[in-house]
Amino acid sequence: MTQAGLQTLVLMNGMLSLLLCAAFFVAYRMVLRLRRLFQEIAPVGALTNARGPQPGDACPTGAFATLDGQSMALAGGAMPRLLLFVSATCPISRKIIPLARSFCAAEQLELVLAGDDNPAVQAHFAQQTGTPPARFINDPALGRALEVDKLPAAFLLDQQGELIARGLVNNREHLESLLNAWESGFGTVQAYITHTRKAGRATV
Repeated sequence: MTQAGLQTLVLMNGMLSLLLCAAFFVAYRMVLRLRRLFQEIAPVGALTNARGPQPGDACPTGAFATLDGQSMALAGGAMPRLLLFVSATCPISRKIIPLARSFCAAEQLELVLAGDDNPAVQAHFAQQTGTPPARFINDPALGRALEVDKLPAAFLLDQQGELIARGLVNNREHLESLLNAWESGFGTVQAYITHTRKAGRATV
């Protein structure tokens, strides 16, 4: 190889090295931007429906039919209660149930599932998810009273049946946002999310 060819090869290798370093730098900056973006984006699932009872309202009174043939009232539990509306045909419902069970165990909440479907279908779904029939409300009157139109929908209730927080949930963070909104003194999940987003920006 001639001296000129060798110099050209060295020059090309140097340029390729510079391009590679530039590509790594750009990728690193993009990762930082994406990380900051995800920190600023509010959880989409934990949105409060403007319809139906709102935080601070009393939940529907009366008893609602459970899969074991008995009935359950929303008020009067030994601990705060997480009422989770799910469906056997909803893949997100199947994913959120074990997360909700773990969340309730950690936060000392009572988990109650709810839905409106054929009792045989619901009984099979309860068996698949390891849910006691006595902790699965299957009563269309409850969904109508709370005006549930999307799933999975969660309602956090205190022992007196007062609604603490509500929202659509599809991961553990959404479940935690319901509890955080209550503990932080916010009336809705959106108010809590807005506050935490502003606080995060102020610390940047």
